[in-house]
Amino acid sequence: MPKKPKSSEVPVNARFEYRVWGKHAKARRILRQMASQESEEYVEDCYLLVDDPTWNAKVRGNGLKVKQLIDEDLGFERWVARKQRVPDAASPFDGLFDDLDLELLRSAGAKELAAAIDDLDPDLGVRAVLVVKHRVRYRIGALRAEVADIEVEETSEVLRTLAIEGDDLGELVALRKKLGLRKEPNTPVHQAIDDSIDD
Repeated sequence: MPKKPKSSEVPVNARFEYRVWGKHAKARRILRQMASQESEEYVEDCYLLVDDPTWNAKVRGNGLKVKQLIDEDLGFERWVARKQRVPDAASPFDGLFDDLDLELLRSAGAKELAAAIDDLDPDLGVRAVLVVKHRVRYRIGALRAEVADIEVEETSEVLRTLAIEGDDLGELVALRKKLGLRKEPNTPVHQAIDDSIDD
């Protein structure tokens, strides 16, 4: 568990997240009824798994998104998103931006992601897992939510998930109660994918 940050130290882009796994049909219906906005999309992601679960990284398109767990409160996890290169930042993904040639991918599309993954140095301790997501995203006041089916390419298994996130912990706790999910474990995507592959 990371050291709890003081409120003055919490980055502006930090968000509380709560993610559950399984069908949760009733909770999905409630989200749909409550939502003021709804959008649907299919995305392909490549998750980069490491031994430290407080880091979550994925390649989407030609960009690398890294999230770090900085706090836990009332069953919610607070994550902060970091860009590919942050001065003085230390993470298991330092240097990966260069190793995957993402600059080249972004500017010229000259190297396919699958080929870049094959070229990863095993000594980096990073395992790459490709997934396809079909997700529906919702807006509920200032909060965001999503339901998604995630197909893991390596196993062809489809994982079903529902998540809520935002800045206001009180509103999130109330929404979680309304959805009937208070006793469900909170598990981020990268850990659920890792667990599904290890099973």
